[in-house]
Amino acid sequence: MRNFLLPISMAIVANLSMLHAQNNSSDDWRYSIEPNMMLPHMSGKAGVGHLPIVEVDQSSGDFFSHLKYGGMLTFEASNDKWVINTDLIYASLAADVKKEPLVFNGHLKARQFNGEVAVLRKISPWLEAGVGGVVTSVKSGFDLTVMNPKTGQLVGLNRTKSQTWFDPMLVVRTMNAPDSKFLYMVRGEMGGFGVGSDFSWQLQAHVGYRFSKLFYGLVGYRYMDIKYEKGHGKDYFLYDLNTFGPMIKLGIDLGTF
Repeated sequence: MRNFLLPISMAIVANLSMLHAQNNSSDDWRYSIEPNMMLPHMSGKAGVGHLPIVEVDQSSGDFFSHLKYGGMLTFEASNDKWVINTDLIYASLAADVKKEPLVFNGHLKARQFNGEVAVLRKISPWLEAGVGGVVTSVKSGFDLTVMNPKTGQLVGLNRTKSQTWFDPMLVVRTMNAPDSKFLYMVRGEMGGFGVGSDFSWQLQAHVGYRFSKLFYGLVGYRYMDIKYEKGHGKDYFLYDLNTFGPMIKLGIDLGTF
């Protein structure tokens, strides 16, 4: 993961240096931080090594009954021309897999980290576009009871494998002025393109209210879809899952500097 974080860090430093070279009005940076929580539904397919590919379909209630710990955090710095934001997601969870002809029962255990950095250019007061990068690190473990098709006997199998990859992303966002009383934001992005994942995209939309100069709140919905497949035989790793559901954010406006 360090190999991915180093170029991202250098890109942030380079962009900050460039942005601070602008005129005084552009140098008024505004900072905010948003702890947030999602009630997710997860569905898709996953596979490790020689184990059968299994289907996962887990509701929000199932997710929190299996959630060990997790957290989401967004940080943003912006001026009148540029936006730099980060989005961090970490979760450790377990899920039941769907029964299939050869899969009697089973469990998926996963630890997932997503770290995104994006740089956006303000095209108009309400529209921004730019590029970003997402580092995704997943550790998946399966504990399955499967049927041997030749003998009909049930056999217990388990495997664990980790993968880390980097996805370049194209990002578009529309929102109103951050000091407005009533707030809205819609953000879409897509990427991967075979660099890391085969394809990755997400869409989120929020509305909210500013309670004071310091605090604001947002409610909305987020949909994330990742398809990553690599390796063969014992090195095979499939992560083709989408995560979606309502979410809530508490925003803290740290002001301008």
